Amino acid sequence: MRHLVKQLLDQELSRRDFGKAMIAMGFSSAAAESVLSSVAVAAEGASTGAYEFTGNGGEVIAECLRAAGVKYVFDTNSTGQATFYDACGQRPGLKLIIALQEGQATAMAHGYELGSGKTAALFMPGIGMPNTLCNLYNAWKDRSSLVVFSDGQSSDMVGRDGFQQVADWMEPTEQFTKWHWDLRHPDRIAEMTRRALKVAGTPPGGPTYVKFPRDVMTAQDVTQTMHPQDSFHVPVEMAPRADVIDKAARMLIEAEKPLINVGSEVSRAGANADVIELAELLGAPVSQGYSVYSDFPFNHPLFQGFAGMGFPKGLRRADVFLNLGSLMPDESIITAPVRDTTRVINARLEYDVIANRHPTELAIAAGMGETVRALLDSVRSQATAERLKNISTPRLEKAQRDYEKAQVSKRRRLEKLWNNEPVIAERLCHELDQVLEENAIVVVESGDRSPQNWMTIAPDKKHLVGPTTGYALGWGIGASLGVKIAQPDRQVIAIVGDGAMLFGQIEALWTAARYEIPVIMVVMNNHSYDGERGRIYMMSQLARENKEAWKDMSCYLGNPDINYVDIAKGFGIAGEKLEKLGDIKKVFKRAADANRDGRPYMVDASIARRGAHAESTWHPEISIASMRSVKV
Repeated sequence: MRHLVKQLLDQELSRRDFGKAMIAMGFSSAAAESVLSSVAVAAEGASTGAYEFTGNGGEVIAECLRAAGVKYVFDTNSTGQATFYDACGQRPGLKLIIALQEGQATAMAHGYELGSGKTAALFMPGIGMPNTLCNLYNAWKDRSSLVVFSDGQSSDMVGRDGFQQVADWMEPTEQFTKWHWDLRHPDRIAEMTRRALKVAGTPPGGPTYVKFPRDVMTAQDVTQTMHPQDSFHVPVEMAPRADVIDKAARMLIEAEKPLINVGSEVSRAGANADVIELAELLGAPVSQGYSVYSDFPFNHPLFQGFAGMGFPKGLRRADVFLNLGSLMPDESIITAPVRDTTRVINARLEYDVIANRHPTELAIAAGMGETVRALLDSVRSQATAERLKNISTPRLEKAQRDYEKAQVSKRRRLEKLWNNEPVIAERLCHELDQVLEENAIVVVESGDRSPQNWMTIAPDKKHLVGPTTGYALGWGIGASLGVKIAQPDRQVIAIVGDGAMLFGQIEALWTAARYEIPVIMVVMNNHSYDGERGRIYMMSQLARENKEAWKDMSCYLGNPDINYVDIAKGFGIAGEKLEKLGDIKKVFKRAADANRDGRPYMVDASIARRGAHAESTWHPEISIASMRSVKV
C-alpha cells in the first residue's frame, strides 16, 4: 500500500485507479474510501494555520520541525549542521539531545518513538550515517517512525571520491527505510521535510531519510510556506470487510483448539484490552508474536508462550489460528510453524506479508483495533451468551489450573539455585518486580526472558519495551533514555547484559548525565555471552564428538573483569555493585532515590553464568607483549 500512496501523492496514479488497486488487494470499499480520503487531504496540502517563512536552509528545517510539533531532535554534532544549530538556539521549544555516537543517538530516537508513539527526529553527520545503520535496522524491524536527516558535502563536489564522500549515500540506508531522498534544491526543503515526517508516521511506520547537502543547508533567503503537520497526517483507519469478519467469527466459535497470536500492531493500535476480551470471551489461548512490546499479559492464564524465539504450547495442535498484527510463526524467527492443515486467519495492517508462505483461509487487510472490535461484535451476534459461556468456561478453568501448576513447576525447577550467589537472573527479576514502581517501564536487552517470566508485565502494570526484534546488540541503554524522555513521569529501568553493554553503549552514559535523565541502568554482569556460548556449543561438531576437547573460544568476557560502576563514575553517574541477595532492596532503594533527585544510577549486578561450560574461565592465551623482540 505504501507504494500506492506514494504514486498517488506523486500524481502518478488517479484517485479512481488508487481505489481500484486497493479493492483488488482485498480491501473493502469502505476501507479504500477511508484511506483515499485521508491521502487526498495530504496530497492536496489543504491546511489551516499556514504561514510564510524566510531563512537559510537550516532555519527552514528547524521551522518545519517546530510547525510539526517536534519537541526533541536527537543529534550527533557535525560542522555541516551549523545553520541548524543556530536555528535551534533561537527556538527554545526545539530541544537538541546530543549523543556522542550516531548509533546511540538512533537508539535514543527509537526508544522515544516506542515510548511516546510519536515520530522521532534524528539529525546525523553525513559521515556518521554508517554508524546509524545497526540501530536504524532495529528501528526498521520494529516499524518505528523515525525521521533521519543528515548533512553532506556540497552538491557541486559529489562524484570525486573526495573528503567524506562515497558514490551514493542513499544506497546503504535503502533496506532500512520506507523512503529516502537526496535533496538538491533549497526550494523543496519544507516539502521533503514534511513528506519524511508523513511517510515515517503513516502506519505501518518505519524510518525515512533525507540528506541535505551543505549548499542546501547554507542557502540564504529561502522562502517556504509552513503548514501544521496535521494537514499532512494520514489517519489509516481501515475497517475489515464484514463478510470476512463474520466468517472468521464462525471459525473461532466452532474451533475445538483455537490459538490467537498477537504482535506489535495490536499495541500500536491500542487494542490490547480488546484482545484480552476476545480471548476470554472464547477461552482461547494466546501466544506472544514476534514483537518489541508485551502485547498480551504474560501472567494471564491464557498465555501460552512466545511464537518467536520460543515455542508456545498448543501451536502445533491448533485447528484455527488467528494471527493479529504479527509475523506468522516459522523457523525464520526460531519457532515452529502452524500445521499445514491448520485453518489460518491472518489479520495485518502490513498486508503485503499475508500468505507469503502459509496457506491462509482468511486474509484480513485492516487495522487491528477495527478488526478485533469487529470480531467481538460478530462473535456475540452469532452465538448466544449461554453458548459462549459453555465454550469458554471449561477452557478458562483448565487454563487456570494449568497456569497454577506451571507457576509451581517454574519455581520448583529453580529451587536449588534460588538462594545462590551470584544470584540467578530469574531471582533478580523476581525481586525487582517487588521493589520497582507498579507502572514502571522495563527496557530489556538481556540474553534470556527472565524479565518477561518473573515480572508483572500487563496493562496498567509494568510495561515492557524490548528486546528489539532486530536483535542487533548495542541498543538498550540508549533506548531507555529515549523512553524516559518520552515518559518523564514514569519510572524507567534498563536491563542489559554485560555483552550488550559492551556493544558501543558506554557513550550513552554521557547523554544520561548531561541531560539528567533519571534511568536505573542494570548491567547483568556474568562476564559471558551465555546464550551465544550455548548456541555455539550446540552447533559444534567437535562438542558432539568429544565434549572434553571443546573450548569456549569467544564468549568469556572476564580478564579483564570490567567494573561498570567505575565506568559510570567517569561520567559523573553514581552506582554500586550488587553481589548479595540481601542487598537487592537496599541497592534499588538508593537507585530510586537517585532517580527522584533527577539523576541516573548504575547497578553492576553479578549474575550467575549458566549452561554448557558455564564454569570455564578459559580463553585463548594470546599476549602481543610477549611476542616483542624490542620492548616498545
